[in-house]
Amino acid sequence: MLFLIGQAACGKSTLGRALARRTGRPFVDLDAEVERIAGMSVAAIFATRGEEAFRALEADALAAVTARADSPIVACGGGTPCRPGAIEAMLAAGTVVLLRADTARVVSRILDAPGTRPRLEGVADIAVALAREWEQRAPFYTRAHHTFDSTRLDTPAEIDLTVERFINTIPI
Repeated sequence: MLFLIGQAACGKSTLGRALARRTGRPFVDLDAEVERIAGMSVAAIFATRGEEAFRALEADALAAVTARADSPIVACGGGTPCRPGAIEAMLAAGTVVLLRADTARVVSRILDAPGTRPRLEGVADIAVALAREWEQRAPFYTRAHHTFDSTRLDTPAEIDLTVERFINTIPI
């Protein structure tokens, strides 16, 4: 099992899907699993039920994924590893890779997809918010087995090169 963790818009879903295609392994987007369980989007969960309800659903989805026997590639939500016991469960179930991307590229990705990052909606300075968030989440993120630069994932050619680099760098 391979878990991709990191901040919003660092490329977890994009890289995870591409790795799954390349390796023939199943892909799981943990946010999509939460949406399936809840029957509504992540943004709607945040708006109607709040972040704590979302995090509880996310914990249930993570538990279900870690119990799978088909060794999926899992794109986790940015806060997933920060829940009590979550990073430990991921570390025990497989390989955990922290994705890091250039802040300017991450901000650009967030601005290009409005409405998809509820924790960052209405934030005046996304780069500052991401830096603060990193400070809070770093104790969990830095427990990953590996760290990988996921800055270049914005074109098909960049994705292909990044997948090749990942496969040649990280044992999956």
